[in-house]
Amino acid sequence: MKRSEAQHIKASAQALKLLERYGISRPDEICVEDIAWDLGIEITCEPLSGAEAYLVRIGDVGEITLSDQLVEVGSQRFAVGHEIGHWQMHKEISQLFFCTADDLRDYRHSDPELEANTFASELLMPKFMIDPKLLTGEPSWGAIRALAEQFSVITISAAIRYADLAREPVMAVFSDGTNVRWWRENRTRMDGLWLESKQPLSEDCVAYHQARDGSVDCSLVPVPWDAWFPHVPASEDEELFELTAKIDEKGTMMSVLWAPSYT
Repeated sequence: MKRSEAQHIKASAQALKLLERYGISRPDEICVEDIAWDLGIEITCEPLSGAEAYLVRIGDVGEITLSDQLVEVGSQRFAVGHEIGHWQMHKEISQLFFCTADDLRDYRHSDPELEANTFASELLMPKFMIDPKLLTGEPSWGAIRALAEQFSVITISAAIRYADLAREPVMAVFSDGTNVRWWRENRTRMDGLWLESKQPLSEDCVAYHQARDGSVDCSLVPVPWDAWFPHVPASEDEELFELTAKIDEKGTMMSVLWAPSYT
């Protein structure tokens, strides 16, 4: 078993253990503020420079400080869930966690951040509560939006969770309209597929054009394999589909890539 896979299993198990501890069985019962309070953690909101949240621990008492720039409830919930993950799993590592926006999306570079993000995803969107129908068949924004609405998370968090759990070979990719910023693939069904760090967007991909012409077509579109994976050889009949939309005012583009026949 890969180290990263073991970390995902460990973090997910810790989150499920906490849900079981509080007898939480429905999405509307997942109140991260109540969980934090019961664990001895106070939550405050203040102006922060260079971070979206940080956790301070003194013995059995802690404080999570959220940036006052986190105005969306879903962003606040994920940040709190992330810091609770540090609280539960990383007592022996540090008494202070200073988490940037990138840390709250890091699933590959930092072991503690990977574990905290996996913990938050499982805590806020437990797999056992998700309707399996949302995770089957071709990707759709409807499925991702349903996850976001049902569990009160932002679209980015829902898309990452969808990519992680989908029963199809899918990958969620986030770009700035020019280069890939980061991505999250289905680990069990897209093993062997990856993107280069800061990979330039090809003119053959939908994200490239939507970023420039402002179109809002959110349909699933066939694209050439090498539009996204020029570095990964594929058979001539390998298909690739792209679902892309702009998700914020900063121009962040979110693409869901689907390779139905990839093995």
